[in-house]
Amino acid sequence: MKSVLVLSWIAIGNVPAAVREIRARGLRPVLVSNLPADPNAGLCEDHVVFDWDGEELPALLARIEERGITPIAVVSMVEKLIEWSIALTTHYDLPGGGPARQVLVSKYAVREHLRATGRSAIRFTGDPLAVDFFPAILKPARESSASYLVKRVDDREELLAHLADLERAGKGGVELIAEEFLDGVEFSVDGPVLGGRFHPLLAVEKPDHDDLRHHDAGLELHPPQREFVRAGVRELSEVVSGLCADRGLDQVWLHFEGRSTAAGRTELIEINLRAGGGQIPHVLGELYGIDVYAVIVAMALGEYTPEQVPAPRERPMLGWFDVEAKEVGTVEVATTEAELLALPGVLDVNLAHGYRVTRLDQENFFLSFTMAADSVDQLREHAARVLDTLEYAVRP
Repeated sequence: MKSVLVLSWIAIGNVPAAVREIRARGLRPVLVSNLPADPNAGLCEDHVVFDWDGEELPALLARIEERGITPIAVVSMVEKLIEWSIALTTHYDLPGGGPARQVLVSKYAVREHLRATGRSAIRFTGDPLAVDFFPAILKPARESSASYLVKRVDDREELLAHLADLERAGKGGVELIAEEFLDGVEFSVDGPVLGGRFHPLLAVEKPDHDDLRHHDAGLELHPPQREFVRAGVRELSEVVSGLCADRGLDQVWLHFEGRSTAAGRTELIEINLRAGGGQIPHVLGELYGIDVYAVIVAMALGEYTPEQVPAPRERPMLGWFDVEAKEVGTVEVATTEAELLALPGVLDVNLAHGYRVTRLDQENFFLSFTMAADSVDQLREHAARVLDTLEYAVRP
């Protein structure tokens, strides 16, 4: 049976949104995930259980064949599964196959490519014990979900302590990359790649980013307000477009993060083969009328060929806020989405009732909301009103 494979790991990968778009096209979604009791399995026509870390490609291909599944596309929005997506699309000769996307499999490969082509001077190493630059950021080389295991270390003592903590937690085998920490302001950019050209549609300034925990925090806004950040967005968009041209990328959506300093230095933080999370899909809809998940499914089918990509929009000014639980337990929220949506300036609310925090080495956002305003000060006033209204507790 002709089907679209939707790849997922630990129940992440925007499966409900992908399935909605697949079904809207009259196609058959099949979930491929590592969880036998995956909460998204019931949304799909079939569920192939596969251990991404412990099994090999022939086992997955055999399992797909046993069920009589004929894949016509592969949808994957999980960094950890990029290599699997490439392997499947290459095997079945589907859009996204071949070597073009291989550079995006690991952060180390991206760093090497940018250094080799003269597009980046940031210091980095794949051997954390070889770090001789501080502060440094340590993070998984092949996983990027919710700032998982991202850690800033300010000296060698902190570095060794962090590596020891990972060993004790049973995570010593995670492939890591260590990168120079660049002071400055963090930003992100989202947009499609067509014919080797990246088209930046949404640029986001993160003035309140948590540089100690390296988590998103506080207000994020579009368009960026500081000129050196805007210049950094333009510069890094050209760097990414150059990488796309080098690799012959086509019909992919990219979300990347960068940093710019007031002195004019800009560097890539990381690049993801998916749309940004949180409120970014909603904001893209507000600005352009784009359903980014519909675009990603169309790209997986090789059918995203718009006559033109819209020009970047500067208005309206939009801001959003992610609220994070910072202790282990279950988040119980007394405030309703309707109460928050009734507040001035609030456009959208995404509230996860009963969100379960099981570990603190990643972001744990249980609420995000989007606002419209005429100024940054007004955005902050709207956000303060929402936070004052919000009532919640984290129960053990």
